[in-house]
Amino acid sequence: MRSVQLALLTTVMLCALPCLAVSGSWSDSQMGVTLQNRGVIATSSALNSPAHAPVNLTSSTTITTLSWSYKLMSPPPEGLQVKLCTASNHCVNIDGANGQTRSFYGQSAQTSFRFMFYIAGKGVVYPPLRVLSNQVLVNYQ
Repeated sequence: MRSVQLALLTTVMLCALPCLAVSGSWSDSQMGVTLQNRGVIATSSALNSPAHAPVNLTSSTTITTLSWSYKLMSPPPEGLQVKLCTASNHCVNIDGANGQTRSFYGQSAQTSFRFMFYIAGKGVVYPPLRVLSNQVLVNYQ
C-alpha cells in the first residue's frame, strides 16, 4: 500500500511541475552612445535582467519575444545600421527605432543584450549621432 501511495504522489508531483514554470517579463534601459565617425561600431552598455527578477530564480526560462526601443537626438543618418546582440554574440539586424522580434526564441531569458550602432562609409558624422537611450523588454516562459 505504501508503494502505491508513493507512486501516486510521485505521479502527481511530476504532473504539477509544468504548472510551476515561471513566465513573465523583464526590462532594462541604459543611456545611449555617440557616433562621431562613419565606419566605426559603437556598442551600448549591457542590458540585463534586474538582480531580484523572478527570471533569475531558475535557469530553464527561455525567451519567447523581445521588444526593443532606442531614441535618437536627431533623425537617423543615411547608412545607419543597428543590431541587437546577446552576450554570446547572436546578433539580429533591427529595422526602426522600436519593434519586436522572435529571433531570440528559446534562448536563455537570463542573457544580457547590447545594441550595436554603425554608420556605413568613412569620415566624420556632423552633427554626431547621439543615441539618447536603449531599452529591451524580454518576455519569457
